[in-house]
Amino acid sequence: MKARLRAWWEGYELTAERKDEGAPAPVSANDTARHDDGPPTVKGWSISRQQSVVTLFGEGMIRCIPDDAKSRLTKPLGINKKLSVAELGAGLGGFARWVADEYDAYVTGYEPDEVLMAAAAEMTKMAGKARRVNFLPCDFEKFTPKPRSADIVYASEALFQVEHKQAVFRSIHDMLRPSGQFMMSDYMLEGAVADTAALKEWQAAEPVFPHLIDVQETRKLLTLAGFDVSIAENITPVYKANVLRAFADYAKRTGNGEKSGHLHEWILKEGEMWLRRTRLMDAGVLRVFRIYARKPVEIT
Repeated sequence: MKARLRAWWEGYELTAERKDEGAPAPVSANDTARHDDGPPTVKGWSISRQQSVVTLFGEGMIRCIPDDAKSRLTKPLGINKKLSVAELGAGLGGFARWVADEYDAYVTGYEPDEVLMAAAAEMTKMAGKARRVNFLPCDFEKFTPKPRSADIVYASEALFQVEHKQAVFRSIHDMLRPSGQFMMSDYMLEGAVADTAALKEWQAAEPVFPHLIDVQETRKLLTLAGFDVSIAENITPVYKANVLRAFADYAKRTGNGEKSGHLHEWILKEGEMWLRRTRLMDAGVLRVFRIYARKPVEIT
């Protein structure tokens, strides 16, 4: 199974001979540049960019959410196989597959990017987890999930690019059953922004324009959508440390002889994007907050 997944990921078809135990593995696609991918970029999700973020952040991950961060985001929710779980912004499906394994749960991942969604579905199938993890396309600006289809919804850096946040919060509220839980971590502002020029420069450099709002405004919009909000925790220091640790680990691995081939340039381009984010955190402009909200029990 691992050989099949690796071969698919690297752009090869397994022949009958390669399926045999002990057969030589295909030459890694990392050793030769993918000319059809063009120059390294953080625009879109070419196969080289997908490979580069997985090299940095782990299996199926397009952003920096190590396992301990996954646990902090999901453990308070009491996830189990009896509850219907949804992830917003599923990416390549790594977080959804982790939740399915960690909590023996069934997870539906909503992903607005068709390339990522197709790759996530294929990787999940190849890993033998398609029975417990599935993916649906969506547009968070026009989010219309099935009402009362989930007991738990979680999202990690999935909504900061959404302009109409009141509408998406209302849709999340409607998709939850009574007493349903919503946990999110995302980029936000806190108080007055001293360096608005730096913020605007960062927004212009992002692959997709970030529509940031203040954490207190986020709480207000969630409350107006019908949620009871009980946690709004600033996790910026831990989040930044995780990002820096991921890149330090990559540098250590390459220093120890690990070959990244043409992906090295892609990873450097990815690093530029993350460096801009962490610098804005250092400047006190960009924050990362974890927010917990619950849909109240209906009184009849």
